[in-house]
Amino acid sequence: MTQKDIEKRALIFTTFMNGLLTCAGLWVYLTTGIQALFLDFFFSFIALVSTFAAIIISKISNKKTRSFPEGLQFLEPLYSVFKAMLIVTLLIFSVVKTAISTYQYFLTGNGTPLNLTPVLPYTIAMFILCSTISINNTIQNKRISNVSTMLRTEAKINFIDGLQSLIIGFATFLLLLTNINGPFGFLYYTGDFFVTTILVIVTIKQPISEIIEAFREIAGGVSKDKSINGFIGNVISKYLVGAKHSYYIYKKGMFIKPSIIIEEPLNSELYQYLIEKRQKIFHEVKSKYENITIDYKFR
Repeated sequence: MTQKDIEKRALIFTTFMNGLLTCAGLWVYLTTGIQALFLDFFFSFIALVSTFAAIIISKISNKKTRSFPEGLQFLEPLYSVFKAMLIVTLLIFSVVKTAISTYQYFLTGNGTPLNLTPVLPYTIAMFILCSTISINNTIQNKRISNVSTMLRTEAKINFIDGLQSLIIGFATFLLLLTNINGPFGFLYYTGDFFVTTILVIVTIKQPISEIIEAFREIAGGVSKDKSINGFIGNVISKYLVGAKHSYYIYKKGMFIKPSIIIEEPLNSELYQYLIEKRQKIFHEVKSKYENITIDYKFR
């Protein structure tokens, strides 16, 4: 089974699970009207829709065209950018919306108490399901040497979704222990804002870091993945002991491109040496990362 096949199977499983999460999230939000649960539902909905796109991208990203002779790998980090940006926008929107309703409550003293009855069992189930998806995508990505940008994104997003459910469940449990007529009874009317704000503070770092990492891939920046850089760097150093060199490793989606810089004058003997070693480097790296090409550059 190729690395692409493993990625596709993981994405199909993720799509099915996200479908379950979306249906459950919509039901509990319509039942309770709690904005924090809308945030939880919409995360699942975004995940469901985007994984359909991810499956399509996984199928076509290796196709080569005249305009993109090395393939359409840029679609993979581009997918991650759009998904993460949508999530950041949603997080900010949710805080603003709940802040407005909380302000109105403190201003007028009028509001509707939260319906918490179905929340606790829902959040427990969602945490278990989201954790299952995140762990599965992490494991499958490790099987292919953590080369899949999309599986990395899906694992992070489902981790965020599960963390949100855990925080909502914990807050619900504490609120159920609170007397609505006591000094903290106002939380039945304003707790949605505080829980949503905590969710945003805890989770917003993940999509922002994903945007930065994906933009680096799209822009052609060098890889920051220590496992990829370490493995390929060791292979290059092992075979090019007879030539003064340095190297950079670029990654775009599942496509990896080591660029080896030869820092000595080129002659026929060195040229033959480099051709021979390039093949050995290529075959050893390809045993772990299937979609690669190796370039020599000369100073």
